[in-house]
Amino acid sequence: TLTGELGLLLPVWWFGLRRHRLGWSSVGLRPFQVLRGLGLGCAAWALAMAGTVIWSLVLGLFNMRVQPNMLPIFGGGVSGLVAALITGGLIGPFAEEAFFRGYLFVGMRQHLGTKRALLLNGLIFALIHVLPTSYPPIFLLGVLFAGLLLLTGSLWPAIFVHSFINSLSFLLLFASERLP
Repeated sequence: TLTGELGLLLPVWWFGLRRHRLGWSSVGLRPFQVLRGLGLGCAAWALAMAGTVIWSLVLGLFNMRVQPNMLPIFGGGVSGLVAALITGGLIGPFAEEAFFRGYLFVGMRQHLGTKRALLLNGLIFALIHVLPTSYPPIFLLGVLFAGLLLLTGSLWPAIFVHSFINSLSFLLLFASERLP
């Protein structure tokens, strides 16, 4: 998992930054207005959670879950949780946002326009997660994260929201495994 996440940074660096002699700010790693970013980030999180709850209710009608428990991939116990939080809660969101929004979305937008780039980026982001029951909420997240980049001019708010969502999911899964 860690190798895959870090592997997303390779094309960003090789084809984007190194090839054109650009800095990381060219993929959106630049300062932003904190209050605006915080407000928009909270709004994006609320929309994502609402979409996930609605989709969970729909899937519940068919006795299906939105997403399987990913914690076992990282091992058991507290050390597995720490590995999940580092890999899926910190490194993953940074690498995925740099690749999908900072590199891919920005390039798509130049060639396809904003609306098509938003939709295609969300679609690719969902499909790459290979969790068919999660496609709608992950698609929504992809669109929201790209929207955060557009509205703040920075990738950092999307990284923070992405990190918060992943970390909160791992913590809730961990806690639910320990409840009677």
